[in-house]
Amino acid sequence: MKLLPTFRFLVGSALLLTTARGVGAETASSRAAATKSWQAANPVWRGVHLMVGSDTQAVVLKEQLPRLAAAGVNVVLVETDYNFEFQSHPELSSPGDVTGARAHELAAAARPLGIRLIPQINCLGHQSWSKNTLSLLTKHPEFDETPGQFPNNTNIYCRSWCPQNPEVNPVVFALVDELVEAFEADAFHAGMDEVFLLTSEHCPLCKGGDPAKLFAKAVNDFHNHIVKQHHWEMLLWADRLLDAKTMGYGEWESAKNGTAPAVDLIPKDIVLCDWHYQKRTNYPSVPFLLEKGFRVWPASWQPLDGAKAFSAFAHGQRNQNLLGFLVTVWGKAKIDAVSDWPPLVEVLAEWK
Repeated sequence: MKLLPTFRFLVGSALLLTTARGVGAETASSRAAATKSWQAANPVWRGVHLMVGSDTQAVVLKEQLPRLAAAGVNVVLVETDYNFEFQSHPELSSPGDVTGARAHELAAAARPLGIRLIPQINCLGHQSWSKNTLSLLTKHPEFDETPGQFPNNTNIYCRSWCPQNPEVNPVVFALVDELVEAFEADAFHAGMDEVFLLTSEHCPLCKGGDPAKLFAKAVNDFHNHIVKQHHWEMLLWADRLLDAKTMGYGEWESAKNGTAPAVDLIPKDIVLCDWHYQKRTNYPSVPFLLEKGFRVWPASWQPLDGAKAFSAFAHGQRNQNLLGFLVTVWGKAKIDAVSDWPPLVEVLAEWK
């Protein structure tokens, strides 16, 4: 596509539009065909979620892909957040971020191994960590759900952006498009876990609103862009769709702030990544989400006994919408050692 400005200069805008549409249609068609081929060969999704925050880490991941494939991994969620060399909004990037060229290299290395790459930016919530506010709200403080509040992020878990600010989606959607194209992907994970700052009294657009409707609006906006417009798959963490009182989970892995009714306000073709870490005898969210008609991808972390218990419970579900199992790492194993990490090795082996 970088050659198209040259075409415009040489042959005029009419031919450019025809060429661009042809390339776009061809790319979409090829990607759809590749998706169908991958799905036919991989009826069970065996995934690992990795934070890839630099080009150096992306190089390490590329080197580790054969080992991950040997361990049974056929999906890698690559969460870059804003640590990507964005061309549409370079103000959000930093030196050393993952480059587009490196993302294409990863895609080329993953494809012959049968590994599907799915990029991720954690959207809506998780716009800060500890005292560090991430680049979107640093560069665009007008997008903040709590503008001017909580200096140094004191007394909050993580910042959120305002889902009703009309300027935020065009910025973020441009980032989504860049990531999906760079990783030659057919899906995007929008995150949206642990959103605690919503309908804030400090937000003139959201104050007094219904948390479930506002959360559903954010999800549906992304669905319209990712699924309806681009025909990619959309993935989402499931915790905000679970009622803590009903499910018996804590406030991180389920909602106590009124967002749970959004489960009935969003499309059923979204893949819900239902994460739980502790050992339990029952994980009621899995059958609940399956009965709602969603495809569900259970996700574990540590401790190992908790991951194995959740895996066993998920395995017991007899539902075609139970996709497989996802292992999250969250920095507990370095990328160059993750293929030997016990929660990955022992749990994913059960899904081969």
